Amino acid sequence: MSNATARSGGPVASGPDRAQAEPLDWIRIERSPEFRELTSRRHRFIAAAGAVTFGGFLLYLGLATFAGDFMGSTVGGVPVAWLAAMTQVLMTWVITWLYLRRAEREFAPLERRVADRAGPRFTREDDPAARAADTTEGSAR
Repeated sequence: MSNATARSGGPVASGPDRAQAEPLDWIRIERSPEFRELTSRRHRFIAAAGAVTFGGFLLYLGLATFAGDFMGSTVGGVPVAWLAAMTQVLMTWVITWLYLRRAEREFAPLERRVADRAGPRFTREDDPAARAADTTEGSAR
């Protein structure tokens, strides 16, 4: 992570513009409706995903502990315990896929709106638009 997003009271720009940059108003950013919407959506997703994940793990552990006969039985020659363990792996993949999908479709646009509202210093250094903006501002690069 670059120092452009680090919490500090001083300038956060990099390179020759560092001394000329104004500090970011983190309180204003954190209180913005876009930032609050982004964090609340992420928290809701993480809470739901965590509940499903931990519920599944607790169910598996409960069955393994208290239903040994059931977990030892076989389905098509495969023990139920093994099938239940593999559902944990499948559940992890599915939740990861759901998060990546939601991040691309829902969180990324919100992140862009927060960054746009915060100012141009939140652009990535590898972003061609950021480099073009730096050169048009008369940067010495």
